[in-house]
Parts: sequence; structure tokens; C-alpha cells
Amino acid sequence: MLSSPSWWTPPWRAGTDSDPDAGWHDTPPPAASEPDGPVWMPSTHRERLHDDAILAPLEAQFGQVRSRDRVRSLAEVFTHQREIDAMLDQMPDAFTSLDLKFLEPSCGSGNFLTEILRRKLRLVIKDECVSQEQYEHRLLRASASIYGVDISPENVTEARGRMAHVILEHYQTDANTIEPTAGFLNAAALVLGDNICVGDSLNAAAQVEMCDWRPRAGGRFQRVLSFALVPPAERDLFWSERIHDPEPVHYSELQPRQAPARTRRGKKAAT
Repeated sequence: MLSSPSWWTPPWRAGTDSDPDAGWHDTPPPAASEPDGPVWMPSTHRERLHDDAILAPLEAQFGQVRSRDRVRSLAEVFTHQREIDAMLDQMPDAFTSLDLKFLEPSCGSGNFLTEILRRKLRLVIKDECVSQEQYEHRLLRASASIYGVDISPENVTEARGRMAHVILEHYQTDANTIEPTAGFLNAAALVLGDNICVGDSLNAAAQVEMCDWRPRAGGRFQRVLSFALVPPAERDLFWSERIHDPEPVHYSELQPRQAPARTRRGKKAAT
């Protein structure tokens, strides 16, 4: 059973259709050797994906390498793992909920993001889920609650790739007899593509459109877009939330966003 820190309240009422933990039947998953298991899908009972096929949806755009010139031009500072651990260790209760959100406004290549994700994924355990669908939905909920912004496209590309590897490493370690579904891989790529984005959070935060992945029952999400980095006191008549999915969508059926991002004044954002 997932819990929440005392200082944070989930934005849904337990047991309702908006509760992402509602509706899962409380029955144990069948053993991997059980023939034609209706819930978990062992790799021996369907076409096995090769490693390249598993990585492809997540790595299609995650292959660039950091250059020394870019590091110098952006005056990048890299945080050592011991400092990251020391800071995150001071807030242990923040890692008791899948859906509590984190934002790194200058994420670099993802040092903080990947460690936050690793700590969140400790809450996602195959043996505590009743189906592969619930397991994958929880993995996506953990990933969708983490946001990063950086001015460097190369940093963003690298951070997305590192996050993708953390997700796959957890899946393949915790559920090593189960192959991730294509729907999950595509959904994970969408989450990372939307949540880890290029932008200037210091000088142009109002131009960064972010996606709020609101988890729903039955393995679904509802995406709501806004310029969330604009402080509430500065939100004028042009600020609004834009609902991308009128109805919650199952993670396996999520489609990429096609509409261009808009600025608060209704003009097309620069790309």
C-alpha cells in the first residue's frame, strides 16, 4: 500500500475514478510458468523483444555526447553523487508517494533527476502489483512526477536518455521474467519527452509549457498543459490550463502532442 507524507495531500479522493490506485482487483498475479496467464505476460508466452527493440522507443533521440566547448560556454557545474545523496536524504518522506512532484529548474544532464527517479522506483515492486498493467502504470506515475528544464538541448537529450535507462534497469531487475509492453515503452518516451524540456527557467520561465500527467484509475492518464512556472501572483488573464485529453486515456493509447506550444500571449513559442 502506497502512502503519502503528512504535508502533502493527493489531488484526488480515495476510491473514486480519479484515484489511480482504485479498481485493481486484489488478487495475486499468476506464476510466470502458468500457461496463458491472463494478467502477467511471461516472455515465453509471446514474442520476445530483443534488447534493441526494447531500447529503441526510448533511445531514438538520446544519443548525443557532451562536448568540452559546450560545458565551458554554459558554465556548467556538476554535482557529485555524495552531495545529491546528502540533500535528498534530508527529505526522506518525499519519497513515500509516487505522485509527489519534483522540478529541477536547471537539470543539466540529469544527476538529480536520475537519483530522484531511482528513489521513487523503490516504491514500484512487481510482487505488490496484481497485473503487468498496474505495474507499468505505477512506473509511469513515478516518472511522470519528475520535471527538468535546461537551457542546453544536449543536456536535455542526455538527461532523457539517463532517465530511460533507470526505468529500464528497474524493470529488467525487478521483473526480470517479464518484457515491457510496447505501449509502456511508447508512453515512457512521451513522458520523458514532455517532462524533461529545453527552456530558460531563469530569464524566460513564462515561456516553458509543462504537462501535468494526472493519473487516473484503470491505468489511465489525463494530460493538462500550462505555463506552470509562472507564480500564481503573476498569472494574468492570458494564463490558463489547457486540457489535452478531454477524457482519461489508457497509457498504451497515449498519442504525442501535435499542437505547438503557445506563449501566455497566445503567440507561437520560439523553437
